[in-house]
Amino acid sequence: MVKPVKRKVSHAPLSLKFSEVIRNILLRSLPYTLSLTMLGIFFGAVGALAVNSPIFELKSVKILNMGTLTSEQAFKFSELQPGENLIHLDLVNVQQVIKRNHPEFKEVRVRRVLPNRVEIFLKRRTPAAQVFFSSYVQIDKDLVLLPGSSQTPFRNLMVIKGAERPRSGLYVGATLNDSDAQKALWLMEIIKRSGILKKRTLTQIDIGDPKNFSLIVDGNIEIKMGNNHFIERIKILDQTLKTLNVDVAKVRYIDLRFDDVVIGTR
Repeated sequence: MVKPVKRKVSHAPLSLKFSEVIRNILLRSLPYTLSLTMLGIFFGAVGALAVNSPIFELKSVKILNMGTLTSEQAFKFSELQPGENLIHLDLVNVQQVIKRNHPEFKEVRVRRVLPNRVEIFLKRRTPAAQVFFSSYVQIDKDLVLLPGSSQTPFRNLMVIKGAERPRSGLYVGATLNDSDAQKALWLMEIIKRSGILKKRTLTQIDIGDPKNFSLIVDGNIEIKMGNNHFIERIKILDQTLKTLNVDVAKVRYIDLRFDDVVIGTR
C-alpha cells in the first residue's frame, strides 16, 4: 500500500514573501528606471544648451500680409528685440501686444521658426460700412472703428448716419455700442442678399430717428422702413418695385410703415 506524500507547508513569515516579491519587481524594473533617468539627464542637457546657445538667439522677424518691412520696422512692430532666446519666447504675449497696439487686425498668429526666426501672420479687419460723425469713419462687421477718416464718403461703402458716438472716443479699435447700428448692418446684408434693388445701390441708412430707419437708394430715393418687421417690409418693397407704375427716377420716397404703401414723387 502506497502512503500518500504530505506536502511540506512553508512556515516563512508573510512579510518575507512580500519583500521577495518587491525585490524581484525592482530588479526587473531597474533597467527601465535607469533608461528614464538617462533620458531625463539627456533632455535636461539639451534644454540647458538651447537656453544658453547663441544658435537660438532671435535674428529676424517676418511679418506676413503687411507689405515689405525692413528688419528694424518688423522688430519695432512686434516689440521684439534681436538676441532674445527663441525657446523662452512667450508667443501668446507677443500676440497680445500686437493686438493691443494694432486693433485693426482681426487675427494675429505668431510662431517660432527654429533656430532664430519668428513669423507673424496678420489678417486685417474688412470694412463693412462707414459711419458719419463729424467725418466718415470705416467700421467692420463687429462695429470696430478702422484706421483712416475722411471729410467725404469712402467709395463703395454704405453710410450709417445717426449712430451713437463711442463714449471712449473716436480711435482705432473702439467699438460702437449701438444696437441700431448693428441692425443697420444686418439690414444692409439682408437687402444685398435679396437682390431686390437689382442694379441700384443702397447708399445710406439713417438711424437717427429711433422710430424710423430711413434707407437712401442711389443717393436720392428714400425708403421709410419704420423700426420693426424688416423682413416683411423688404418683401413688400420687392413687390412695390416690381409693380411700380411710375418712373423710378421720379420717386422721392417709398413709405412702408402703413398698411398701404405710400409713394411720394418729385
